[in-house]
Formats: sequence, C-alpha cells, structure tokens
Amino acid sequence: MKVLTKISEIRDLISDRNPEILRLPPEFVKKVDIDPDYSYTIQKEFSVEGKATFENKDAIVKVIPVQNGMSGFSWNGTRYDLDSQKCIKGNHNIQLGEVKVIEHPLAWMLAFGVYADFTLSESSFPTFDYCDQVYMDQSKGNWKKLEKRKKISVSSPFALVWDKGYCILEPETQETKGLLIDHQVEYPGTTVGKSRILTELTPENFSYFGDARTTAFRNKKDAESFYQIGLAGGLKDYPFTLENVLLLDEEKIYNIRNKFKDPRSDYNYEFICHELIDIISWLRFVEEKYEGKFFGKMTTFLFDHHKQIDIAQFSCNPEELEKHGIRIGN
Repeated sequence: MKVLTKISEIRDLISDRNPEILRLPPEFVKKVDIDPDYSYTIQKEFSVEGKATFENKDAIVKVIPVQNGMSGFSWNGTRYDLDSQKCIKGNHNIQLGEVKVIEHPLAWMLAFGVYADFTLSESSFPTFDYCDQVYMDQSKGNWKKLEKRKKISVSSPFALVWDKGYCILEPETQETKGLLIDHQVEYPGTTVGKSRILTELTPENFSYFGDARTTAFRNKKDAESFYQIGLAGGLKDYPFTLENVLLLDEEKIYNIRNKFKDPRSDYNYEFICHELIDIISWLRFVEEKYEGKFFGKMTTFLFDHHKQIDIAQFSCNPEELEKHGIRIGN
C-alpha cells in the first residue's frame, strides 16, 4: 500500500468517483435509548446462538460486561484484547488471533459506543439471519453508561492506496458531527453497479440498517444454482441459506427484503447497507486504541477486510503515523 498525504494527490485519487450519490431514506431510523456522547457496556450478560460461519456447527456467543476497560474476544481459553496488531488475514474476514468474523459485532460496538467481552464456543462468529439485530435486541434496556467519550480525529487528511481500492481519512469539519462515510462499490450489471452512498453513522440509522444481510454477488449461472440450493435448505458444509445471505447477480436480487426498498426510487438499499456494516468495523480498533469517539470523514472504494486490517494497524501505530506527519488523538 501507498500512503498519500498531499491534498492534490488525494483529490486526483477521488476525481473519477460516481457523481450520482445515494443517501439513506429519512425513514431509515429507529429510536435508541443511549446518549452518543457516552460509552456503554451491558448490565447483564446475554447469549446468542447460530451456526458458526466456518465450522458450520451450532455455536453460542456469550456477551458480558467489559472487564478491564478494553473489549476482548475469547475462544478456547484464550482472550484477545481488541488490538489491531493481533489481527490475521484469514478467509475474507477480520480475524483477531484465532477468533474469526468479528467485523459485524465490531460495527455494532462502533455505532453504539459499546465496550464488551465476547466468548465463543467455536472459533468463528455465526452469520445471523439479521446480522447485528441479535445484539441490538439483547442490549435494548440493558445498558450501563460509562464515561463521557472524548473526541478523537486525524490531524490531517491521508489516504492508503492499494493496487485496487483506497481509504481516505479526513479531520472533522463543521459538516461532520460524527463519522461521515462516502463509500463506493463497483460490480458488473445494474443491481449494484457503481453505487455510491454518503451518510453519517448514527445509532439511530444503524438501528435500522444493522440487520442487513451478508451479501453473495455471483454471475447469473452461479446465482441461479445458489438459489436452488437455498430453496432446498442451503449448503451442506457451509451455513448459507436464503435467510442469512442476500443473493444477487448482475440483473436480479433473488431474496429481497422489502424493508430496504425505497418507495420513491425502487432502489433496494440492503446490499449497500451491509457494505456500510463491513467497512466501518475497523474504526473500532482506533477508538479502543486512542480511547475516544472518532469524528471525521472516511472515503472508501474497493475496501475489503484485508485492507481494513492494513489501515487499522497503520492507524493504531503512532510511530508509523508520525513518519508521515499524521497524528490521531483529541
């Protein structure tokens, strides 16, 4: 990856972004019972059950109040602090030590300012039918307010650029009251195409779109085959069903949930909403490292989980940031 810090280089990088911008419909919000200026943990532990994503076995995830001030993920007797340096580039997920597919709970923690400890009966988190809804349901009315969150941001804009794709972080401005996200994807066909969305992350809008399903984009032939497999009950060796995965090809979404359909445009937001869940998760490492709430703008393109590990490790390394004249803090 390359690091860009010159404003002119960053402007050139984004010069060909799609000028047509999607925004979440105004009704895509739910009321929440938290104050975004504060951090939280849960009062009482709870458990959620599902099929472990890689093991395809019945699995239990126990969520308990944070124990030592830093969130952690445990499996097989080993606990891993939420430290980006412990991340491993595994099979298309964010893996922390031996614990896999942590991106979805991380996104929930980021959106709500949650500190918690997770213990898994298998090494990978389940792929739930309603993604982060399982955590939101169990934590409602189960909050314990912690300290007021200090504001953290990046001192000056920078971009990380890979062979394909990039991520740009910019400081807070008067327009950004929290995390402003400008995300673009690129897929063949018309179902997704070069969709670009601009939105602020809030607990209220995450409460609405946090149940968007993991996506499976396939060519038409493979998607038709997957759909028939889904109708027959799903894959034998992988917990894929038509309930926990959004299946689509270049021209068609096979298992639409009308909740995500915008009545004004007929555009279905579920794909791009799950993209938001995936791409924001790495920032939770930054918030735990610098002990605050991140304010600023993030602009992304072709930003997969391995790139997210790269930028998390870069951003959580003050010495490396200093080499490029960058600082993250309050």
